[in-house]
Amino acid sequence: MSKADNQANVKFSYKKYYSFRNRINTKFSGRFYSDMQIENVMRALLYGDTQPAVVVSTEPLVIAAYSDEMDAVVMLRFPSEFVAKYELTPGTRLTASCVYFSGEQVAADIFVGERYLRRWVDFMPIVQLFLGKGDEKIRAKTALFGEDVWSRVAEMADAYLYEHPALFRDGFYYFKK
Repeated sequence: MSKADNQANVKFSYKKYYSFRNRINTKFSGRFYSDMQIENVMRALLYGDTQPAVVVSTEPLVIAAYSDEMDAVVMLRFPSEFVAKYELTPGTRLTASCVYFSGEQVAADIFVGERYLRRWVDFMPIVQLFLGKGDEKIRAKTALFGEDVWSRVAEMADAYLYEHPALFRDGFYYFKK
């Protein structure tokens, strides 16, 4: 694994995970599988590449997570209870820990931009606020990115929603089969 430009350094919060664990997996085998993924998520939060993410909708809760490596966003849908819990509104700036994957073909829900570096074909964004310890420290990470980057995220998110209005990943897909 290569070192991220903006290494996340976020510690995993078991308390946060267990607060929604039963909501994302209702079968015993699902909970077992998601628990097995904790170590991978921990590593992603610690060593992943911190990238900007922005709330694009609160009903349903949809977050656009950006990757500068791919010059693209993916849309992540989360439980609506997070809106009140984290005081989210459309436009709220967040950060995600991104892990990248190589392969032959770009993921079907990623539409790369002109700045695509062609090193990866997919990325897994983990919204740091939802699974990490230290909410204030995590929220402060939004300052890592200048207004030009936030403008790019908004531009990519608007284009994505316009062209693919119903295309979302489950926000916690990495915990599921």
